Amino acid sequence: MSMTEEEKTRYELQSYMFKALAHPVRIQLLDRLKTRSWCVCELAVEVGIDKSVASKHLSQLKEAGLIDDEKRGTQVEYRLVAPCVLELANCAVGMVLENRKRKLGLA
Repeated sequence: MSMTEEEKTRYELQSYMFKALAHPVRIQLLDRLKTRSWCVCELAVEVGIDKSVASKHLSQLKEAGLIDDEKRGTQVEYRLVAPCVLELANCAVGMVLENRKRKLGLA
């Protein structure tokens, strides 16, 4: 059975989003952004990385459509626009932990 162009596009977009989530620091940044908007310099300090590294991670998240930015004076503030991805991340943690328990015979 072959895919329609619409299905192919949808799967590619989903894959792109998952790639953006495929780094612990990016998930940590999203988690911080769930509470409020942050500038790059604040986020970098908050998660303990260089500002340039934070900027690269934020660019990937923005490109995937998970966050957005707004220029305020000389600073750029980022905000979460897809909080559902954090629910997905929490679901994944629960599933991984449950699977590990089953493998160890604890569940």
